[in-house]
Amino acid sequence: MRLTSRYVHPTPHGGHCRVRIYLPDEPERDAPVVICSELSNNPGMSITEAAQTIAAEVIRGHRLPTPLVWIEHYPAESRRPGAEETFDLAIFSSYEITETAPYLAKTRLRLGEATWKPLDRHSVEVMIGQPLR
Repeated sequence: MRLTSRYVHPTPHGGHCRVRIYLPDEPERDAPVVICSELSNNPGMSITEAAQTIAAEVIRGHRLPTPLVWIEHYPAESRRPGAEETFDLAIFSSYEITETAPYLAKTRLRLGEATWKPLDRHSVEVMIGQPLR
């Protein structure tokens, strides 16, 4: 895998998150991996609450093939004091992008409902083939 994009993405209600996109060396065999990280100073909706919207925007904006691997990452500094970082695999019931009714004059994109499965840092680093930075 190679890191092809790393940036701060807007989230609903004036928030933001970090997005890292890893594309496979063999796209016919492997899926892209996207790591969406909560930022400690995010004033808007959490990445979990906005997962369906953020994922749809990233997929469409980067023309990513689906299904893909979507990982939510909460670094320790974005959580309560003393908490450790967490990783979760988000699996969407549908990867078809739909448009929602306008909210504050802006149409939102969405994927199907998400379910989450816990992961650990080692598993994520094995998936991307490198240390997560």
